[in-house]
Amino acid sequence: MKNILLTLFAATFLLYGCSNDENPVPVDDPQQMDPDPMDDPDPVVNSVMLAENATFGKIITDSEGKTLYFFSLDTKDTSACTSAGCLGAWPIFYEETITADTGLEVSDFATIERADGEKQTTYKGWPLYYFANDAASGDTSGDKANDVWFVAKPDYSLMYVKAQLVGHDGKNYLEDYTEGDGETSYIVDIEGNTLYAFAPDKKDTNNYTEPDFSNDSVWPIAELSLDMLPSILDPADFGTIDVFGRTQITYKGWPLYYFGQDAARGDNTGISFPAPGVWPIVNVNTTMAPEPEPAESSVKLADDGTFGQILTDADGMSLYFFSLDTKDTSECLNGCLNAWPIFYREDIIVDAGLDVADFATIDRSDGEKQTTYKGWPLYYFAGDNAVGDTAGDKVNDVWYIAKPDYSLMYVRAQLVGNDGLNYLGDYTEGEGQTFYITDIEGRTLYGFVVDTKDTNNYTNPDFSNDAVWPIAEIELDKIPSILDAADFGSIDVFGRTQITYKGWPLYYFGQDAERGDNKGVSVPTPGIWPIVNVDTPELL
Repeated sequence: MKNILLTLFAATFLLYGCSNDENPVPVDDPQQMDPDPMDDPDPVVNSVMLAENATFGKIITDSEGKTLYFFSLDTKDTSACTSAGCLGAWPIFYEETITADTGLEVSDFATIERADGEKQTTYKGWPLYYFANDAASGDTSGDKANDVWFVAKPDYSLMYVKAQLVGHDGKNYLEDYTEGDGETSYIVDIEGNTLYAFAPDKKDTNNYTEPDFSNDSVWPIAELSLDMLPSILDPADFGTIDVFGRTQITYKGWPLYYFGQDAARGDNTGISFPAPGVWPIVNVNTTMAPEPEPAESSVKLADDGTFGQILTDADGMSLYFFSLDTKDTSECLNGCLNAWPIFYREDIIVDAGLDVADFATIDRSDGEKQTTYKGWPLYYFAGDNAVGDTAGDKVNDVWYIAKPDYSLMYVRAQLVGNDGLNYLGDYTEGEGQTFYITDIEGRTLYGFVVDTKDTNNYTNPDFSNDAVWPIAEIELDKIPSILDAADFGSIDVFGRTQITYKGWPLYYFGQDAERGDNKGVSVPTPGIWPIVNVDTPELL
């Protein structure tokens, strides 16, 4: 028995070990060590592929590269291509087991049972078809056929569909929102959710959504990141607007919305809510949204025969400054308000020639709010009876018509020196208000007692001391009516221009840190740097 086993072992060794003796191959030959590439199994071909097309970009094909299509009448979870004629031109695509190329998600594919008993593969809810006239791989001649067939793509953001409009009232509607049976074309998102416009909206203007989005669940804004579109749609017709910090897409200027009660794919029940046509669908026949009507200004710019340009409210009633308002508050309280009612608007819209940034709101000491312009609280005058009246100007030498082009203001306030002491107009200590000139921002202007007429005797040629007493470099335009333009001039100071008043070169005080400060009146001693007003004598 042992001899028989040895004989069989030897025969086997000769059969497998010596069968290629005529062409021996060294064991270290690379071709002997590595499998022949030609011997690899065929690469796996997915049942659905992603192809690059020169016209459409990424398109979906079958395993042989034949283009697949969407039918825009398939708005519901079924196929509307049921007749023999339709299926003859548009054969259905079906694969029992879906494998997909990179860039496609198998979970986006599903199977539906058609009304004719056949099965059909869908992508993102859209049944897939071939086009019978596509003769070869890569053909896309079916796109846009009858404006209802479109090449299947993975990156559509929207779809263009055609279906019966059925309102929330259960009635059928036509495109003109009259009752009737007939299909209408319109835009949906890629999931088949209908998009609507709102008839009262204007171009790029959402007039529906509340600032707190409290009504967004009824008509949610369409927040879509637009990528590719069906070929019937023009990307230039789409845009976006900001709606209280969120981004809404627009079509031909119309902000787009969903209807919160559209519960299923293909629903378009919003077209009858609350009445037909208030929330229309949008399609290629939609006209451009109308331009918004210009918002009425809450502060207007009027031309006055005496004062030139003046500020008024929306009705044309004149507004005023109170020259005691040197700080960021109002000094007109209690009985003063009977003659000088405050002006306040929550939303400031201004005429051309005014800058909304110049307006602000202050909280008054009496708890009310007041609108300011360049820091000056605004008032009406109770004595003005009609549009254009300016009877309040120069009342008590402290009220002035509000203008956008004042360079200076004439104020009245307590002088409080750098030493913290109160001073009167003669620079003795005491409590009492003094008139003086400031720039329009409320910064106090000073003279220097050592100067002579139109001669600056303080500033160094290198301006090394300018930070202490900066020269006033102001381009004079309009001034309050109490001031005489002939009293002002300008001088050259080492190449820079300083304004003068009655021959006095004018300066700021570098330590006046806030609007209304007049600390310079006590530096280095009271009266060396006086304020200037209409009682200031001509400098000799």
